[in-house]
Amino acid sequence: MTEGEVARAGGPQVRAPQAPAPEARVGSTVPPPPPGGRPPISASDGGPSRPRPRRRWWSLRGIRPLGWVWRIAVLLVVAMVIWSLAGYIALSNAVSQANSRITASAKKALTPSKGSMLTTPTNILFIGSDARPGQGPSRSDTLMVMRVDPNAGKIKYLSIPRDTLIDAQSCPTCAAYVQNQKINAAFYFDGQSGAISTVEKFTGLPINHVIVVGFDGLTKIVDDVGGLTLNNPTALKDCSYPGGIKVSFPKGKITLDGTTALQYVRVRDCDTDIQREERQQVFLSALKSKIVSPTLIWKAPWNGADLVSALSTDMSTTDLAEFGWLEMTLGQSKADRWVLPGSPVTYSGVDYIQNDPVASAITLKDFMGKH
Repeated sequence: MTEGEVARAGGPQVRAPQAPAPEARVGSTVPPPPPGGRPPISASDGGPSRPRPRRRWWSLRGIRPLGWVWRIAVLLVVAMVIWSLAGYIALSNAVSQANSRITASAKKALTPSKGSMLTTPTNILFIGSDARPGQGPSRSDTLMVMRVDPNAGKIKYLSIPRDTLIDAQSCPTCAAYVQNQKINAAFYFDGQSGAISTVEKFTGLPINHVIVVGFDGLTKIVDDVGGLTLNNPTALKDCSYPGGIKVSFPKGKITLDGTTALQYVRVRDCDTDIQREERQQVFLSALKSKIVSPTLIWKAPWNGADLVSALSTDMSTTDLAEFGWLEMTLGQSKADRWVLPGSPVTYSGVDYIQNDPVASAITLKDFMGKH
């Protein structure tokens, strides 16, 4: 059809003008649109983009500071759990053996605790035995009551001189053999239960737990922790010691290994029984502090297991764990150490310590925190 025919049919038809195709900008990565099509939408225009590849879980590439923090925190928690579990197993195995060495009669003689050691004052009787393998019954060389008092925030010590004269009511079995008996004879005649019941009757203190350690065990314990350094309150010079030897310890700071530690707590010819008890308190405090010291805290469960394997006790793994925690957190000072008072006497050529009932009543009241 010609243009005239078109005009005659209804007039000219105007074609809409088409916009020229845009030219690509210099440096642009966007290609020109295809003829008659729409230009592609780029990621900068809000369109879809190629997905970023995910980092492998084990890869450290591109980790931000916060990512490092939580990863290290997780590793520390895992290490702590493994450390606690391994230490608990080691300690638990040693505790089972130590529990088996406490007699049924001794466990029956104990006064049950009224609650957890973390919240309830607890009295623990330490018995140092001079027993030697194959020698039969022995006397107690050390009797010391430790009071763990979380309410007062303190750990206290009360030593009972081994030569303290006791009456028949405190140890009926002892009196059946000899009228005048020393308190250390209770362990000889009635064993662990005899020592527990005699201390309870003589002092009026409830005994909730007991720990018994022999000479060989003491030597091993000190060597296992690498020796001890303590402040000796009394100088000892050329003191006679079993085996025909002389031992000396200067006043002030001294370092002990297993052998010299045993000499230090046992020797008794150069000073009084009261001074000897004070030395033993200093030694026990230093030993407990060494086991939970900052330099050895990471080994505390294993050191505790080594210690427990060398003694006998009724305390459970939980009891010992609580005791270790309180040892680190409660205060311990010289003012919280007592020795049951008495005076030296002699009957039939035998030396004793005659207890002073009035002074002892005051000491026991202070020890229990009853003012």
